[in-house]
Amino acid sequence: MDEYAPGCAPPPERTTYRVTYAVAGTAAVRRADVTLLPGYSQESDIPRLIAAGLTGRPADARSITLLGLRAL
Repeated sequence: MDEYAPGCAPPPERTTYRVTYAVAGTAAVRRADVTLLPGYSQESDIPRLIAAGLTGRPADARSITLLGLRAL
């Protein structure tokens, strides 16, 4: 059993997905593992999270096409 400091809640459960995606303007198919925290992010945020990692701009999510999503 994990112990936490008094008054501290345990960390939220995380869900990690193996994502297969393509970036507009490239022919390559890429893969990434993306971890979501309930209450902070959801599956629809994955393109923004990938874009932020690639370009530093979540607004570039339009350039990301999800091809596959599998929970790990």
